Amino acid sequence: MRNVTYVSIVKAHRDNVTSLITLFTFNRKAWVMQPLAAIRAYGTPDQNGRLGLYFTMSQQPNSSGLFLTVTDEVVSVQHTSGKTLARWFTKDLSVQFQAKMPALILVTARTEMRGDVEYFNYYRARLLTGSSPTLVADQIRRGTILIDLRLHDAITHARNHGTGFRAGEASLDQLFTKVETL
Repeated sequence: MRNVTYVSIVKAHRDNVTSLITLFTFNRKAWVMQPLAAIRAYGTPDQNGRLGLYFTMSQQPNSSGLFLTVTDEVVSVQHTSGKTLARWFTKDLSVQFQAKMPALILVTARTEMRGDVEYFNYYRARLLTGSSPTLVADQIRRGTILIDLRLHDAITHARNHGTGFRAGEASLDQLFTKVETL
């Protein structure tokens, strides 16, 4: 039996899934532009008719002209005009990721439906540990870690639901430097 001296999160997932999980949310000192000004300049109406920034960001400009730039040191949301809306240091993102998910035991299952009942065959367990600012930046660059802006205009201020850093369940092992089969 193996002694694990750190806190591990256990995550079970189905084989070949595409669903996303939130790794952490992080906004601390990220906004270069005032969030309300950013919403009013680049936002789109949400389902409730409020102006908002609800985008999953990529390195390609979206319909509002917003895109990510990623270096080994900094990840930023920019507009095609050259304005920077938000900026995160990869070192801070790595610290936040390691604080929220220092180790992950990832259990994988095959599933089978028998009538109305789903059966699971858990066939693999892996211990995932370790991260670094370079790894975090690289996985954002590759699109493994996605950044979701989630804020809207609340008339007198921006209501920020937390910028989400998310990843697909099937690619969680790519977020860690060490993968050990249990």
